[in-house]
Amino acid sequence: MNLVDDIPITEDGFGHISCIIEIPKGTNTKYEYNEKFNIFELERCLVSSLQYPINYGFISQTYALDNDPLDVLVFNHDPIDRGSLVRCRVLGVLDFVDNDEIDYKVIAVPHWSPKSRYPRLNAIEPEHLKIFKQFFRIYKIDRSSSVKVGEWKNGKTATSVVLNAHNRWAERQNNGNV
Repeated sequence: MNLVDDIPITEDGFGHISCIIEIPKGTNTKYEYNEKFNIFELERCLVSSLQYPINYGFISQTYALDNDPLDVLVFNHDPIDRGSLVRCRVLGVLDFVDNDEIDYKVIAVPHWSPKSRYPRLNAIEPEHLKIFKQFFRIYKIDRSSSVKVGEWKNGKTATSVVLNAHNRWAERQNNGNV
């Protein structure tokens, strides 16, 4: 089973999306899903004591502008194991540019998070959102990468980013560019 192509992006009309965790919160190792071998491949270790402050992964059946599945940050107080499928509600998106490529970071909460607690992006504590932005400013400090961290955008914008990435994935499937 290919985790990008074979897991439906949604089962409820985009009320929730399918997210695959690559990097659990609190770890300092960056893994990426290798579609060819169907395995999580270690890409690198972060410098010193820097750790991912949020669960990080991708949204199935998407193809982002950086030629990878669309990135997702899954906001949960506990780490979620690598390889887990988590059905999530989209709350927002972080504008992000990596080496002159747009590399959006969608932020979502697991389906079990009460909608009354996290109805929209600004329900997440501002301190958390600042920490996530700061992390992305410095997480490639040991590499010769140029990153630009923009602003958080609302759920409507994020849903549009997800739908566009899903449409790019569908076009690739239809054109045989997989």
